[in-house]
Amino acid sequence: MRRLTITGSVLLCALVATSACVTQQKYNAMLQQQQSLEASLQKEVSADQVKIEQLENGIRVRMSNELLYRSGAVELHPDGRAALDKVAGQLASMAAQGNHVDVVGNTDDVPVGRELAERYPTNWELAAARAAGVTRYLHEKGVGGAQLAAVSRGQYDPVAPNDSAAGRAQNRRTDLLIRPK
Repeated sequence: MRRLTITGSVLLCALVATSACVTQQKYNAMLQQQQSLEASLQKEVSADQVKIEQLENGIRVRMSNELLYRSGAVELHPDGRAALDKVAGQLASMAAQGNHVDVVGNTDDVPVGRELAERYPTNWELAAARAAGVTRYLHEKGVGGAQLAAVSRGQYDPVAPNDSAAGRAQNRRTDLLIRPK
């Protein structure tokens, strides 16, 4: 009877250790992917146009509107397309491995300007159009559509106060959230 208890304890310890190794493996894989994204976007990271962070459950690639769009525009700027081109292959590979890529559009709280207001009456709709544009572009570059999602947070997820030009600029961004299935 005692022998069975020891064997059961050893088995339990082995199961706990194995499950911890799986978690560690996922973490190591995500860390490797993060480092690969950082290497690809080194120029943009150095220019403070892109920030890449390891999250509890994935990776966030934060891209400034300055990189992706010009003021008052919805179409991707050539610099933004070039930055997305640098990581599209990696994102396609990550999506093929079962990761999801959420493209999250964000704005400041300043009302949409006259030139865009007729088509996008609110910041929510403007952020959605920008997120959809990035999503469409990534899909055209090979990222699987089943793993992509366009999300709009509009002005409702600020990372800085909207009381200064610098704060508003930080809030105008597009986040790529890469997360395991």
